[in-house]
Amino acid sequence: MTISSGPKTAFVLGGTGNMGREIVEHLALAGTTVVFSGRSQARGEALALRTGATFVPGDVTDRASADACLQQALGLLNRIDLFVTAIGMVFVSPIGQTSEAIIREVIEVNLTSVFRCSRWMFDHFKRNGGGVMVHVVSDAALRSIHHIPMYTTAKAGLLVMSELMSAEGASHSIRVNAICPGATVPGVQATVAGFEHHAEDASTWGAAPSGRHGHPTDVAKSVLWLASEDAAHVSGAVLRVDGAASAAMRGGTRA
Repeated sequence: MTISSGPKTAFVLGGTGNMGREIVEHLALAGTTVVFSGRSQARGEALALRTGATFVPGDVTDRASADACLQQALGLLNRIDLFVTAIGMVFVSPIGQTSEAIIREVIEVNLTSVFRCSRWMFDHFKRNGGGVMVHVVSDAALRSIHHIPMYTTAKAGLLVMSELMSAEGASHSIRVNAICPGATVPGVQATVAGFEHHAEDASTWGAAPSGRHGHPTDVAKSVLWLASEDAAHVSGAVLRVDGAASAAMRGGTRA
């Protein structure tokens, strides 16, 4: 898939994760010059070698590291046209067993660090005549899912943040959209201790009415479209990439 009059440059936050890696690969294949961040040095270097993208190691939950990643990406690209956030962590814990430490960590990874970096990028876009921002959220933001209360709470906050940024950015030629993937294999839940008891359980986070789990490729292709001129008037959108899972469960709880 090629990007129709798409961005020349992109910075992908969380490019070493399952979804982030696929996004980096698709953007690079489409001809975009890509810089991506991540905490895994080994995965980052391997992806850079395979795609020609540039890896910037760092932990964006650390303010100094996040600032360094953003500044380094800007130094490499000179101007950033597309910013994609694809970071997240899940912690399996019933509400009553959710400790203060879990609350802080899950909110920091899924919401605070993304807001901090997006705020920086928002200012960059304003100074440079516009840009495109895509947040990879989760369909957990659209419905309640047992076992992962802080994840669903944080992702719901990220979804609202994305919508607010789109409203504020519209007059500055800044487009901001959110993608809400459903159960994706491999996805963020594949890396979480405790999720092995639930990941393949259709009553927890299972296959959609479409009859299959999602794949990171589904998300990557959605990013490419949202980044393109074909989506020039699309901002503030919540794109569900979940095979109708959230529609089927709307208003309900997946136990």
